[in-house]
Amino acid sequence: MQAVSADNTTATTGNVRSTKDKSYRAFPLGELGGRFLRAKRGQFTTATYNTYETMLDKLARYFPEHDISDLEPPEGRELLAQFLDETWGGAKARTFNKNLSMVKEFFKWLRLQDLMVGDPTIALERHKARDVARETFSEDDCELIIEAQPSRRDRIALRLLLNFGLRKSSLRAVQYKHFDHEKRWLQVFSKGEKINWLPLPDPELWDELEAWEVEAGVDPQEYLLNRRHQTPVYLSTSASKKKGKAPDRYHVTEYRDQPMGVHGAHDWWYQCLERAGLVAQGQRSGERMHKARHTAGQRVMDKTRGNVKAVQKMLGHADPETTLRTYVDWENYQLEDVLTDIFESD
Repeated sequence: MQAVSADNTTATTGNVRSTKDKSYRAFPLGELGGRFLRAKRGQFTTATYNTYETMLDKLARYFPEHDISDLEPPEGRELLAQFLDETWGGAKARTFNKNLSMVKEFFKWLRLQDLMVGDPTIALERHKARDVARETFSEDDCELIIEAQPSRRDRIALRLLLNFGLRKSSLRAVQYKHFDHEKRWLQVFSKGEKINWLPLPDPELWDELEAWEVEAGVDPQEYLLNRRHQTPVYLSTSASKKKGKAPDRYHVTEYRDQPMGVHGAHDWWYQCLERAGLVAQGQRSGERMHKARHTAGQRVMDKTRGNVKAVQKMLGHADPETTLRTYVDWENYQLEDVLTDIFESD
């Protein structure tokens, strides 16, 4: 696999895939967990499969000596409640509820397989999610973030985040072949392995993209945000000068046929905010990339005075309730119109 460095030299790397530890399947519940996953393989996406396996790994190791009969209600209900509380009780409600749902699905399957008589999860309750204040970037902030970047590639990626609400995972998956220059659409790969086409009626984005494709000589298979490796360079070879000293510069090697990693994308985002002066140098928390997604959705909601369908379609939500729970309620705009009519008529 070829890697392109900043000075146009090449390096070779290989694909290294780590194998997940399957030792949890040696436990009684782990063996059943393996059977459950094999049965669900054709129904689960890769991400869902891995998420279930993480939960089952924890479940099997928490009850290493318990047989499935030990988890029959009512005793099993108490044991599972203790497992959930000790494992995710201190997590956010969304995390707790997600794992509770997976536990319920696993035990439902066990009953359908006639491996259990009762259901120990029936009385287990979800945690109540608390309302949170949702923050967005102002239009001036969005413009500042984009214009502060010296690289066309970074400006293109930021427009996709701030103006069209791509998720981090979707942005990392964008390859140049996914841009339809004729229609001015983008093929988006989102959660649940869904594929959608997103219109991009932003002339500046397409001007930047066309100029960048020529400037960088990109290949259709390459990623917009590709993996990069920075090597510190010291002008002096003295080891004593290297110790505790900042490098004089960095040599950047780009792997254009590989997507940027999760941590790499996190750092890239904060570096963009640093250039815009919105975070302190070295700051790597407090301004999550997901805030850009909220910004894009809120902008459409505001400009259309509550067109939930438009926001839902742009953000790729399967259920409009997700859009309504995450962004400003459509009813707020109705209330504003009613109150405006009342006060204007006085």
